[in-house]
Amino acid sequence: MQIYYITIATKPHQVLENLKRIVAKNGETITVLGERENRWIGWESNQNFGIKLREVREFLQNPFLQDEDIILFSDAYDVAFCGTQQEVVSRFSTFHKPIVFGCEKYCNPMPSLASHYAIRNTEFPYLNSGLFVGRVNALRTCMEGYIYDDRHDDQLFWTRKFIAHPDLIELDYENKLFLNTVDFDMSKFEWNRNTNRATYDGRNPLFVHVNGPDKQMIRMFLPQPTST
Repeated sequence: MQIYYITIATKPHQVLENLKRIVAKNGETITVLGERENRWIGWESNQNFGIKLREVREFLQNPFLQDEDIILFSDAYDVAFCGTQQEVVSRFSTFHKPIVFGCEKYCNPMPSLASHYAIRNTEFPYLNSGLFVGRVNALRTCMEGYIYDDRHDDQLFWTRKFIAHPDLIELDYENKLFLNTVDFDMSKFEWNRNTNRATYDGRNPLFVHVNGPDKQMIRMFLPQPTST
């Protein structure tokens, strides 16, 4: 069983470079997909989130992947990695289903789907597609038959898969792996630069995703400029 950490970046970005730095410091690897596009996508542009689905689907078609291998995915431009891939594997093993997504406070981009969520009496009830981890065979099942359209919204795609496949996908309600920060309680959050450890309300997420339109928080995770 192998773990493959993938992200999608169509342009260089300082947050992506920080992800690469942390991964390299861990002695681990990250695969950057989508570089051939050479155009902004997502919140840097006019959405174009279909590229994220296409790149994940194409990566899953690699013949070297085994069914039980693990794919770890994060966004590239608004995510901080505060752990190691081996910690991800260890914590992922405590979940009951083969795919785990991070979750957030709001049901976007289609709020009407909120009624399909069985658990809503928690701080972060709704799927966020910027962070997930899953077994190859389960991810292939979910993406089977996908036909790329640049205009597709990856969060809507995965929300519908979550609703359709409750046997395959669960959410990380307790932030064992993932924390999405839009409208969260900043007073409950701490990050130790020296140890690169994040805590939220006593929990220890390994990824922090600064989702939503305000990206200022992600800057705190970047290396500090050296004085001359």
